[in-house]
Amino acid sequence: MHKIIAIDLGGTQVKLGVFIDGKLDHTEQIDTLAQNGAKDVIQRIITWLHTFTPFDAIGISTCGQVNTEDGSIHYANENMPGYTGMHVKEIFEQEFHVKVCVENDVYCAARGEHTFGAAKGYHDFACITYGTGIGGGIYLNDQPYYGTGHNKGIMLGAMLTHVKPTTNAWDNSYEHYASTTALVKQAQHVLPSIQNGKDIFTNIDNPDIKQVLDAWIQEVAQGICSIIHVYNLPLILLGGGIFDQEYVYQKCMEEIQHTLIDGYQGVHINKAQLGNLAGIYGAYALVNNL
Repeated sequence: MHKIIAIDLGGTQVKLGVFIDGKLDHTEQIDTLAQNGAKDVIQRIITWLHTFTPFDAIGISTCGQVNTEDGSIHYANENMPGYTGMHVKEIFEQEFHVKVCVENDVYCAARGEHTFGAAKGYHDFACITYGTGIGGGIYLNDQPYYGTGHNKGIMLGAMLTHVKPTTNAWDNSYEHYASTTALVKQAQHVLPSIQNGKDIFTNIDNPDIKQVLDAWIQEVAQGICSIIHVYNLPLILLGGGIFDQEYVYQKCMEEIQHTLIDGYQGVHINKAQLGNLAGIYGAYALVNNL
């Protein structure tokens, strides 16, 4: 029996999948509790994993920019305090003495979709996820493209889509305006009781809430068009629970078609297929170099 543990470490939840002989046999999840700091998060995951021993390998999909050479965290924002510089691969290898592979969560989601989901058969595509923040993974020639500059990955969520005086570049970023966090914050100006995306759609008949949602969809669409214009890809995958709402997906498609520069029509823009299991499938594929 060949047993692989796949971890998807996100800012809100940590998901775990157990693959036995290539098939997903079991899943669980716990709250990340990222505000307690990265050391606490990693230690709780280690304690959790001990309940599944023995196993043959661990694949880890994680928030933050990953140095793919040594499996350390090149950069993570303050959503996970103390995570920057942490040697995640080394920590898990020393604890469990098995093969460990680590990759950025959005790239893992793209890997999962490429191997098992909506990007299967495509050589080039982008996978963009909308949630607490915005992440993007680019595949070129069947391989993840991280860029070759000094940084350890591309950051689609860091595209500067606005120009306003600020001391913090993130205040002008795509993520600042088009993440689901941004949507909820804008909706709270109308209805302070709103706590999440579900609350927004519960109140969708409120014209002021609908106006907020439509403005947010415009922000989403403009960023997608920019990515299409820069990379000239045949496929864009949209991930995140917000796109389970058919209104959001269809309205976004309309906005994209209105915004695209002539000559870029024809790109396929589809929903990601694997949902919240994309990172788990990607972590499994990472271990197996798929």
